[in-house]
Amino acid sequence: MDDSEMSAVAPASAEIERTVAYCDPNIVKQYLLNLVPVLLGGHGDDDDEFEAVRSMFSFPDSSDKCRAFANDPSVPVLYVLKEIDGGDEQMAFSTVHFALAFELCWKPTHAGSIALIKRSATLDPSTTLSKQIQVMNLPGPASSGAAPLPAALGAADPHVASDGAFGSAGGSKDRSTAVAAAAMGGVNPYEALHAYVRFAVSPYFNAYVSAKEKAEQLASQNAGSDGFRDDKDSQQQGIPMAKKKLAELELSLLHLQQNMDIPEVMLNIHPVIVRTVAECRHQGVRTTVDAVDPELLSDSSFLNQLQGDVNGWIKEIQKVTKLDRDPGSGTTSQEINFWLSMERALERIEDQLQSDAIVLSMDVLKAAKRFHATVSFRTDTGLKEAAERVTRYNVLMKDFPINELLSATDIGHISSSVEQIFAHINKKLKLTAYPVRRALPLVEAISRDFNDQLIKVLGHVRLTYMDYSDFDKLFRETQGAFETWESQVKEFANLARDITRKRSEKFIPIKIRAAHALLQERFHFVFQFRQQHEQLQHTIVKVMGGSSSAIGSDGSGANAGDTAAIDEIRVAYDVVKAVDVLDVTPEGTDLWERAETSYNERVARVENQII
Repeated sequence: MDDSEMSAVAPASAEIERTVAYCDPNIVKQYLLNLVPVLLGGHGDDDDEFEAVRSMFSFPDSSDKCRAFANDPSVPVLYVLKEIDGGDEQMAFSTVHFALAFELCWKPTHAGSIALIKRSATLDPSTTLSKQIQVMNLPGPASSGAAPLPAALGAADPHVASDGAFGSAGGSKDRSTAVAAAAMGGVNPYEALHAYVRFAVSPYFNAYVSAKEKAEQLASQNAGSDGFRDDKDSQQQGIPMAKKKLAELELSLLHLQQNMDIPEVMLNIHPVIVRTVAECRHQGVRTTVDAVDPELLSDSSFLNQLQGDVNGWIKEIQKVTKLDRDPGSGTTSQEINFWLSMERALERIEDQLQSDAIVLSMDVLKAAKRFHATVSFRTDTGLKEAAERVTRYNVLMKDFPINELLSATDIGHISSSVEQIFAHINKKLKLTAYPVRRALPLVEAISRDFNDQLIKVLGHVRLTYMDYSDFDKLFRETQGAFETWESQVKEFANLARDITRKRSEKFIPIKIRAAHALLQERFHFVFQFRQQHEQLQHTIVKVMGGSSSAIGSDGSGANAGDTAAIDEIRVAYDVVKAVDVLDVTPEGTDLWERAETSYNERVARVENQII
């Protein structure tokens, strides 16, 4: 074929290729009709819901968006937005609308969204869309699962107490918070994102990495080549870092949920004062009492209103200065974040008190000889005492290395993080007035975090399914972590007693309840169980006169009686394997005890047969 013939065929081939590659937007529409009612349904009649989805395609740009999503490589994602307009709190008489978009936004009327992510640049019409699209469901502020507004107003930490009424009348903060909460909706996006990372993204990543490592290890053994091992090591250098980053992301999202929202104090200013300050700023002069109309300085009505504002400021500020939390409840991060947030809140209050409007208000009252409203203002707010306490406490809270523990991905990092945490506590406790009586429940909170992180790390492996040699190694590492904790707590307890004597504080028993005690006891018991089971297997093989290598796991190489004994031992252990050995709740303990009883009964029958 000469060049002219080839050039004639080329355009035709390209046209055929473009025709084949083109994906009809109706395919995307049908896919959405099947998908959207399932993932975003639940508000009203099913037929009405389906019709609402169909009406989404009546918008002029819907077909264009479906076509672009299917065929345009620059459009990697398509969002389906569900909005609920009107209706009361129970969604009565509300109207449901669906819409397509290339970008997400957050509105109070959004009930939820679906993100359709293409796996390739364009969609192939010859392949089902389920194989080409990844789907993610995102809750919205108007979703039916959203918490009611009062719950949204109560901070993320339920263990906070205040001597002042948190929602007393006359406070502008409560009204502004209500408006903000209504705008954001009751749903917590941090909670949804945290669930995705913890229960989907991280497990998916870990499962793939684990399977990949096993496959590469097997291939390396078969190849018998060090060169392949070097390639594998170089390829997996980034995996531990990726695991750590995922753990840190999960931790950050958790912290966003746990952060204590210190009430934002907004001090009401009298309109006359606001107008006077604005005029002085416009004229470029300093704001002083001379800028106020002299007649107002003798106007009792104006002065009473101004004095009422000052009394209101005291109550508003006391909502923050009298705020406290129980360190024995919640997590270590909540205690840390509480005091760090408190420091920022007090700084914002101080900034307001230094503003021209507040200073002018106080100066007007002083000029009118209303001293009883100004002299004790600072004392009544408790601002000085609160700032001093927060400053002392934050010597300990700043740079607290709790994230090292919460983001640890293996037992070794957990042990080292415990050492870092107690090194920080023991050093800072000598320098700060953080009370020992408060440090004890703080350490107990760290113990709860230590326990949770151990369960999280150990939960990634199936302890009863592991090879005994691997299990024995893991047990000794975990036992080392427990011993590290005990040695660090002993050092802390000695320091706490010494500090109590030096500060002449009221005597309190230095006793720390370890939240991980049950886990430590259970893990040691499981180790003893597996150790005895391993010895039992070797004993049976020895009694049979064979070896573990001569008798297969399926009983091959043994006679009928030996096979029955081997099968009975295997079935007995299978019962235990099905139990979550890390579950130390009463229900989990009951399941373990029942499995152990069943195991002992079967083993006893085997022993009787051997005897």
